[in-house]
Amino acid sequence: MFEPLNTPGAKAPTQGVLLAIDVGGTKTQVACYDPSSQHLSTRKLATHADGLRGEPALERILQAARDCVADFGAVPVASVAAVFPGVVRGSRLLMAPNTPGFEELDLPALLGNGLGTEAVMLDNDVKAGALAEARWGSLVGIDDAIYLNLGTGLAAAAIANGRLIRGRNGAAMEIGYMLEPFLDPSRANQWRTYEKGAAPLEEFFSGTALNQLASEMLGHGHRALDLFASDDRAVRQALEQRIAGMAVQVANLAVALDVSRIAIGGGLFHQASTLAPVIEQLIRQVVPFPPQIVAAHFTHDAPLWGALSMAMDAAGLSFIPDDLLSLPDSPRG
Repeated sequence: MFEPLNTPGAKAPTQGVLLAIDVGGTKTQVACYDPSSQHLSTRKLATHADGLRGEPALERILQAARDCVADFGAVPVASVAAVFPGVVRGSRLLMAPNTPGFEELDLPALLGNGLGTEAVMLDNDVKAGALAEARWGSLVGIDDAIYLNLGTGLAAAAIANGRLIRGRNGAAMEIGYMLEPFLDPSRANQWRTYEKGAAPLEEFFSGTALNQLASEMLGHGHRALDLFASDDRAVRQALEQRIAGMAVQVANLAVALDVSRIAIGGGLFHQASTLAPVIEQLIRQVVPFPPQIVAAHFTHDAPLWGALSMAMDAAGLSFIPDDLLSLPDSPRG
């Protein structure tokens, strides 16, 4: 089984700030936790900045992280965990088109040198989100589960027998690369696939895909949420087809993995009143042993909390105050 990059906890200083970085397709979030004061500070910035790619783009994020650490004075960074969309293999990030040119970077070296610590952990963002939900959220005590993230992109993570499924190459549950279900088998040579540089299901249903659909059907400047608010019949039909296509594949995953619970989070799950009933109905119709469908505890930032969990493990820390975990969405600085 593939394991993500991590460094032994022994490398972490016995005192200092724990640093979590979640690089998303749209925004990047940073959280700094000081165990001595039990205080949490955060930063948020757009992932993409005009003209910046590669190391300069990463340095912009590292500067935000250093600013966050500075809230606590002259203290060292005990450990840092950074999570990204895509597949983390060793020191490299693969299959991450939504990041600003990070695929060619030696991420552990740049993070460690830029933040002054040898204790560096990297992982996929949605897998980190599943870790957060399993440790503190809607999947606590659940041995077989799916965490589904409906955000800028589309991805999931699965837990089987209490362990996160990573797969041979670390790419398990990268469901954006699954085929969308409404394809013409007579035109298979025209299907958009990974070989052709596509992520078919993500291009069918995700924040990015629905933004594009809104622009096409409602006009330039309209966004995904405008589709859900529209009472235009054609728009509703197009949106319902996209939701149904995504729900079909979630039901297929539930059949394949035989899970007891599916937790759903991400920015698009704002529209739970529209999305959840479709998913639940298909689950009941298709899955022999239907799992429970629940909202993720960390609705928008499970990956950030997952990164913090990883940083805690790297530093040998197991406790964080319950009052921080009770915040419904994101930690506030």
